[in-house]
Amino acid sequence: MKDSLNKAYWEHKYENQKTGWDIGYISTPLKFYIDQLTNKNLKILVPGAGNGYEIEYLYNKGFTNLTVLDIAEQPLLNIKNRIPNFPKERLIQQDFFEHKATYDLIIEQTFFCALDPNLREAYAAKMHECLNKNGKIVGVLFDFELTEDGPPFGGNKESYFNLFNPLFEIKFLEACYNSIKPRKGRELFFIFEKKIIIMETSVILTDEQIRNKTRRISYQIYESNSNETEIIIAGINGNGYIFAQKIAQILNQISDLEVILCKVHIDKRNPLNKITTDITADVYKNKSLVLVDDVLSSGSTLIYGIKHFLEVPLKRFKTAVLINRNHKKYPVKADFKGLSLSTSMHERVSVIFNDESSYAYLE
Repeated sequence: MKDSLNKAYWEHKYENQKTGWDIGYISTPLKFYIDQLTNKNLKILVPGAGNGYEIEYLYNKGFTNLTVLDIAEQPLLNIKNRIPNFPKERLIQQDFFEHKATYDLIIEQTFFCALDPNLREAYAAKMHECLNKNGKIVGVLFDFELTEDGPPFGGNKESYFNLFNPLFEIKFLEACYNSIKPRKGRELFFIFEKKIIIMETSVILTDEQIRNKTRRISYQIYESNSNETEIIIAGINGNGYIFAQKIAQILNQISDLEVILCKVHIDKRNPLNKITTDITADVYKNKSLVLVDDVLSSGSTLIYGIKHFLEVPLKRFKTAVLINRNHKKYPVKADFKGLSLSTSMHERVSVIFNDESSYAYLE
């Protein structure tokens, strides 16, 4: 089941009205919380919003700085039909892990429990990244045993505390007293505030350096494909796809190439799991293709990605990364790279992409 929790899975759920999680109105715990908010200018995100009853309630209460995010199109259309005047540009169909804006408040309602549990650490980190200083995540988490059956996937107070405490001040995490009857005794209400993390880190690329290196890589890709009419830029899900988007944008500015973006879905924890792409093999067959990721670390993700694309003939196949680490475990190389680093195995390289200021650091 977990392998199939993708855009197509959720679109199918909505198309066939298999939305058992949808109670048809805002849940009581969140209604009570929103009723005590006084600052109508808060910048608020509801990710994995579904039919967005929380957004509708906020909008009707006079909150205007609202953003809705969902991987599926149908629930966004449902929200638009119910709230015709809601700004279209704030109804965003996107993978949450690729979202780049920041907010004062993020509301969680049946999004966390719908994700593959292997993504929970990434969820906590992304939430931290998407919050402004002193920003909060507020919402409801299910309080029942975590098993392979799901979604919804469960958890308990201790596991949630251990997951979020490194990045957030746990302001409140207690059993809901006002759950709806079918969920009574199975919900925890929480308020987590973003911590300012002070780490022993070293910034290795600033925002300006990232922009310069992305542009240089884009020119190198163009120069090596100057005789082509089209090129596939395939980004590995997460930061790899964000980096691929940046490269594609520059290629569109500097060349006449037809640039086709492709998202590559790889389970980075278990790369042997089935790899999929959002374009079919016939689109990239016998074409020039560049596989993109943000950091080439051990090489496992990139080498399994390469293996996937080698299942069909390609005219030209290259790889590009922003940062290349020189102690790889696998015999794989980056053809285009922004920065090469000699690091020890216990050191970690991270890249943060956002609209305000991107950077990379070593810790």
